[in-house]
Amino acid sequence: MRIALIAEDYYPQLGGVPEHVHNLALQFRARGHDVTVVTSNMEGAHRDDDFVRRVGRSVIIYANGGVARITVGRRLQQRLEALFRDSFDVVHVHSPLMPTLPLLALRSSDAVNVGTFHSAFDRSLLLALARRRLQPYVDRLHAAVGVSDTALTGVRRYFRAPWQVIPNGVDVAAFSSGRRRPEFDDGRLNVLHVGRFDPRNGVDRVIRAWVRVRRLGTDARLIVIGDGPLRPRYEAMVPSDLRADVHFVGFVPGSERGSYYASGDLLLCPAVGGTFGIIVLEAMAAGCAVVAADTPGFRNVMQDGVEGHLVDVSSDPASTELARCANRLLVDEAARRRCAEAGRRTAARFDWSVVSDQVLALYARLRGGGSESQSTARSA
Repeated sequence: MRIALIAEDYYPQLGGVPEHVHNLALQFRARGHDVTVVTSNMEGAHRDDDFVRRVGRSVIIYANGGVARITVGRRLQQRLEALFRDSFDVVHVHSPLMPTLPLLALRSSDAVNVGTFHSAFDRSLLLALARRRLQPYVDRLHAAVGVSDTALTGVRRYFRAPWQVIPNGVDVAAFSSGRRRPEFDDGRLNVLHVGRFDPRNGVDRVIRAWVRVRRLGTDARLIVIGDGPLRPRYEAMVPSDLRADVHFVGFVPGSERGSYYASGDLLLCPAVGGTFGIIVLEAMAAGCAVVAADTPGFRNVMQDGVEGHLVDVSSDPASTELARCANRLLVDEAARRRCAEAGRRTAARFDWSVVSDQVLALYARLRGGGSESQSTARSA
């Protein structure tokens, strides 16, 4: 099959959508399919895989308490129409109701169209106001997929579509085979955070919790993977006497992140608003215990007291409970190992080989005209 994967968010930006799109592309190519990732030009995108096609220019906007991107540029619609003309059997649009590339792709594509929804929300005034304008775009989807039920909770409230769930995935082999990095392999405990510097991802909560852990007397360094405009603010939060023990590494591509997970004894992931928890799955595949925010997205992939701990960060503004749970696992090596072993078993159920087979089976059904219908959309 000739497959286009459309993503407003892609490397070098770090996050669940770039990871999802990139790993689908790798899995599909390994099975002999012709894959093109269509995204925008963004700062830091110097070296791309040969299957990546960039159009327009990505700009950062701040909305709904977070950081988002949109693509701008002259003749974007015409460039996409030319790209799609007789080129693809399937156009798979990620976050299909987000401007600008996803909406323009749906407008331009005459192929089988699949949309995957990644974001969690309950209600949206913007979607309520725009539902009549956006429903025609949704109607162009032959299948509307959520990475979890959590990802579909809000969008189902406003639109008719052939809804279904196909989960996110993790490259178990890659993350389970990582080796500890020499610079962090000195016998000290390592606390890890991975994620773009978006306020919703809670880097400030990570720093507050880690500082409390250190003040409790636990000798653990902090390794922060990710980047963004908020980096100076987060760096300034670190007390001067602890700065030598915090490592802001910046963006790390997926091919190198396994070594950082392998170096981590504990992942701190107090993000809110997530739909699935791909970072948590990556850490668990590497054998890392987890302390995460108690959200529907993370409950999709872990249980409190099994793979780690879940903390209600909304009632923990000072990150006291986050620090307490982190410290409990850091000082109890046996408990940490039990959580790590449980995490490995859980991650195996979400291996990308399993997930990509489900997506390809969906494509095949749609191309055969057999299953997902607009009548289903009207009744959903």
